[in-house]
Amino acid sequence: MGFFLLFIILFLNARYPYEITMGSDFGLRLSPLIPVFTFIETLSFPPLIIPGLIILLLTPFLGRFFCSWVCPLGTCLDATDHLIKTPRNRVAQRWDKLRYLKFANLLALMILALFSLNLWGYLDPLSIFNRMLTVILYPMATLFTEKSLLVLAEISILETPAYYLFDLFKDNVMPEAQAHYQQVLLIALFSGAILAGEKLSRRFWCRYVCPAGALLGFLSQSRFYERLVGEECPACNMCISECKMDAIPKDDVSKTNKVECIECFNCGAACPPKTKAITYRWRWKPYHTELDMSRRQVLTSMVSGVAGLGLLSITLPNRNHERLMIRPPGALAEAEFQDKCIRCLECVRICESNGGCLQPDGIHSSLTQLWLPAAQMRTGYCEYNCNLCAEVCPTDAIEPISLSEKQKFVMGEAYFREDLCIPYARDEDCIVCEEHCPTPDKAIKFKLKTAELPSGESRVLKMPYVVPELCIGCGICEFKCPIVGKAGIFVTKATDKTSEMTFYS
Repeated sequence: MGFFLLFIILFLNARYPYEITMGSDFGLRLSPLIPVFTFIETLSFPPLIIPGLIILLLTPFLGRFFCSWVCPLGTCLDATDHLIKTPRNRVAQRWDKLRYLKFANLLALMILALFSLNLWGYLDPLSIFNRMLTVILYPMATLFTEKSLLVLAEISILETPAYYLFDLFKDNVMPEAQAHYQQVLLIALFSGAILAGEKLSRRFWCRYVCPAGALLGFLSQSRFYERLVGEECPACNMCISECKMDAIPKDDVSKTNKVECIECFNCGAACPPKTKAITYRWRWKPYHTELDMSRRQVLTSMVSGVAGLGLLSITLPNRNHERLMIRPPGALAEAEFQDKCIRCLECVRICESNGGCLQPDGIHSSLTQLWLPAAQMRTGYCEYNCNLCAEVCPTDAIEPISLSEKQKFVMGEAYFREDLCIPYARDEDCIVCEEHCPTPDKAIKFKLKTAELPSGESRVLKMPYVVPELCIGCGICEFKCPIVGKAGIFVTKATDKTSEMTFYS
C-alpha cells in the first residue's frame, strides 16, 4: 500500500509547475521490463534503467516481491478481489495449465523487440496502471468529487464546509480543468478485461499473462528468502486457500512454487495462531522450481513472435498519417519513438495541466501507433513556456530539452484554410490567432486588403498569413480560433502543403 500511495503522489505531482526532487517518472522507471528491453533495443545500460535494474538484482534473493510489494496494478487487482467474489484456488485451478502463457508472452515480446517492434509497453504493468489512472480513474474521480461538492454546497448548512473542501480539492488535487481524453473506451475495455480476470481466479493477470511476472518468476527459481513449514503444521490447508498465486502444492504444503510466490505472506497470516508453523527466513541451500513451460510451448511462442513480426510489418500506407502524428517537442524520430515509447501516457497527463494538446492516438496504418502521444491542436496547444513532457518520460522516447531549446523546437507548421478563416471567407477582421502567437517575433502577420462590400462600400481588412521561418507549430492559433468546428488555421507536420490543403478541403 505504501508504494501504491507513492505512485498516486507522483501521479498527482505530474503537473505544471513541476517542483519536486523525485520525478514523477520514478515510479514508472521501477518497471523490471525496462532494463531488459532497453538492452535488447540499444545494447546499452543508460542511467534511466537503474531503478528497474535494482528490482531485477534483488529478485533472486527476495523472489517476486515486486508483484506484491511494489506493483500498483497488483494492488488494484487485490482491491477488485474484495469487490467481486473471486473463486478460491480449489475452484480456479482449472486455469493452471495456462501458467506458461506469461512466459510465452515474454518470449514473443523479446523476439519482436529484436526487430524493433515495441509491443511490450502495452503489457507492462506499470504502464497499464498509469494509462488507466490517466485516462479513466483520475478523470472520473475528479469529476465525481467536484460535482458532489458543488451539490453539497447548495445545502445552506453545508455551504461553507463544502466550498472549503472544494477549494482545497482544486488547489491540491485538480487545479487544472476537468480532463477529457480520446481512446477512453478502448483503454477502458483493455483495463476492464484485466480487472475482470479476477472473476476467473485471484490475480489472473499475474498468474497467466503478465510478462513482468514471467521475467521475475524466471529469476526467482532459486531465491534464497523462502517460506518454511515446521513439523507442527496441522495440515489444515488454510495456507493453500489463501495463497493469491496458488503457489503451494496441494500434495505437500511444506513446498513453495518459487516461480509463482509473490511474498504476500497471506499463508503465514492464515496459519492457525496456536501453531504458527509457517516462517520466512534466509536459506542458502535453496531448492529449484521448474518453469511451467515445455519445449513445445517454447517453440510455439517463438513461432508466434515471428508470425507477429510478419503481421505487424504488413501495413497500409496512410498518406495523411503525418498530420495525425505530431509528436511532443523533443520526441525521437518516428520509428525510434515508436520503439521506445511504452504508452504510459505520463506526458499526456502532465500536458493536460498546462496546454493539453497531447492525446492518446489511434491506429492509422499500424497497430504500433495505438496510444502513442500525439498533439491534437483543436483540443489543446503546446504551451510556449513548458517543457515538462520530456522531464517525465520514463524511457527517454522524448529527450529532455531545455526550455530555451523547446521554444525553438519546430513541431509543425500552421496553414490557413481560406474557405473558413473569417477575414478570407467573410470579409471581416479577426486577429485572434495573431494575438495568441507566442513567438517573440510573431509567426502570424498581416497584409492589408481592400474589400468591396455588397453595399458598395469598401473596407480595409487585415489578412493573416504565416511566416514559415518563424512558426514552431505550437497550435495555440488552431486552439484559439473562434470558429466552431474546424478551425480556420491548422497545424501539420507534413511538408507538402498542397496535399494537406487537399485533405482538409
